[in-house]
Parts: sequence; structure tokens; C-alpha cells
Amino acid sequence: MSVQLVLLKSGEEIIADVREIVDRETHKPLSMVLIKPVRITVVKQGLLNEETNQPQSILNFEPWVATSKSEEYFVDGSWVVTVCEPNDDIRESYIKNIGVRDDSESDFIKAEQPVSDSGD
Repeated sequence: MSVQLVLLKSGEEIIADVREIVDRETHKPLSMVLIKPVRITVVKQGLLNEETNQPQSILNFEPWVATSKSEEYFVDGSWVVTVCEPNDDIRESYIKNIGVRDDSESDFIKAEQPVSDSGD
């Protein structure tokens, strides 16, 4: 598992177990898979904590696609602005509240068959 923050072109900040689908032969990325993604929104912007020098804000986790029963979403890489490590407290809160397991699965999924770039 790789819990990561994903910033999309839409401006949404998503935290999820992130995997990348790569072509088995060329090793080129084909798509990203977001497992149990939630959108992070800042409810209240906080002040800097003098001890940690980190801002203390109140965050809200919301289902990314609230009307879906799916837990896995395939996202074209062109929609991703950046992927980065979340703060430790955000990561731990996500693991605890969303119910993902912290194990050592691979962050990559190798495609067995060629995958169309057109989303077919």
C-alpha cells in the first residue's frame, strides 16, 4: 500500500492507496488506480503550533465519488498534477478512519494485456 496525496487538475486533493498500472513490456505508466479515495477539505485553517511549527487545521474527509459503491477508480495520468506523501497525522487518520491495511503490497500493477489509451 502506498497512501499518497494526489492533486488533480480539478484542484481536488485526494488521499488514497495509490497504485500505478504499467505496461509489462515497456514499463510505461498506463493509468493510476486510487483505492478508497477521499477528498480532503480544510474546514478551519489553523495557526502555527509553536512546538511543531506546523499549522493545526481541522480537515474533513469526504468520499470522492459519494454516489458510487466502487472502492477502486482508474484515473488517467494526464489529470494528475502531482502525487506526494501526506503529513504523518493525516496518513494515520486516513488509515484509521477509512479502514485500509498498512501492508507491503507493490505500488505497481503490471498489465497482462495491452491497455488502450482511449479508455476502452
